[in-house]
Amino acid sequence: MKGMMRWWSNSTERLKWPRLLVWMLAIGLFIQISGKVWIESGSARNAQIYIWLLLPALIFLVHGFCVRGIELPTWHYLPWAAFLFWVGLSTVWAEGAETGAFSLAKRGLLIALYLVAIYWLMLRDQVFLRRALLAGIFVVAMGALASLIYQFGVLDRPLAYRAYRIDRLGIGDFANYGWPVAAGIFHGALAVWALGLALEQGGKLRQVIIWLGIFSILALYVLLTYTRGAWFALAGASILVVFLQKSKLGWFLLLAGFALVLLLVVIFSSELVVEIEQRQLSGRGPIWEYYFEVMSGHWIFGQGLGTPFEFRWENGVTVSPHAHSLYLQQVYDSGIISLLLLGTGVVAIFHKVWRMRNNVWVRLALPALVFALIALLTDVERIFTRPGDYWTLFWLPIGILLAINSRAEGDSDSTQYTPAR
Repeated sequence: MKGMMRWWSNSTERLKWPRLLVWMLAIGLFIQISGKVWIESGSARNAQIYIWLLLPALIFLVHGFCVRGIELPTWHYLPWAAFLFWVGLSTVWAEGAETGAFSLAKRGLLIALYLVAIYWLMLRDQVFLRRALLAGIFVVAMGALASLIYQFGVLDRPLAYRAYRIDRLGIGDFANYGWPVAAGIFHGALAVWALGLALEQGGKLRQVIIWLGIFSILALYVLLTYTRGAWFALAGASILVVFLQKSKLGWFLLLAGFALVLLLVVIFSSELVVEIEQRQLSGRGPIWEYYFEVMSGHWIFGQGLGTPFEFRWENGVTVSPHAHSLYLQQVYDSGIISLLLLGTGVVAIFHKVWRMRNNVWVRLALPALVFALIALLTDVERIFTRPGDYWTLFWLPIGILLAINSRAEGDSDSTQYTPAR
């Protein structure tokens, strides 16, 4: 057995496996972020993610355990490992699940491999990680631009308030996000990254112009989805970007943004009155009342991941399949225990990044995480999923914030990386 391990280690050095895996991981991350724009089939897209992103992460783990060359991550990963384990375990007491317990539970393993992939990319080559991230955001922005032009320019969709809520390109299933809420949250998450890149300290004029343009495209797309949760999340995260980047341009844009918001409030004042007086929580009130009824006696352990949530509307036909709040749905699925583990993981990350708040990755990823935490309040169904939009929304910033400064964690002033222009 020792001889086999030694052979594998020597072969790894000769064939330069680590460099090959870095390339694969970078390609896989790019596909994971942007794949919905240019790959129509969801199964084909996930297959590419498994091959290019998760398989190399698995190889890295196996190789590390065999040759004992793996660098153990920090303790901040432990709450997240416990969270994934507990949520997967909660499938044991689920009732009426349409999907098998093992199929649901293994999603935790996929997410864990995703975190490993980001960790190794950060450890081995931050330039590749950055380029994959930037390329993915750029492709999504181009998909958003094409969607805006095709829907409102070619198909002549109405621009009146909520007359049409964009969620797709409209050609085949390219850049099709299914419904406006998902489209708004996904594009809003990437808009936060784009704004951070535009205001990055030391950025050249070309970088500022390009990424401000990309931010504008993504923000306009979010606006036209009329997803209020994404609107508020984008506003809150953008303010944090300006505070972290400490850019004079950022402060100017923040003031300009406030002025624009006030102008929009004046222009759409009558529509906003309708939102406040009539739409309010868009029907979430009855859903949450039903939620508290069915949760009686199940608060600690939850109903079990996979147990259907079915709120039937007065017409007897329409069914809401989730609680319209990630935090409520998390308790429904896996109990208060899972929510406490989730909260512990988030607090651990904030504890870590506060000491590293000058790190370039913190300034980029922390606002993206804040966007996710705000959006989770009213719109996101679950984060314990197979590869998809919510990996980009939630697990991408989590993975990056967990992985930063793995070699020099105690240095709060170290950026560990000089951005490539």
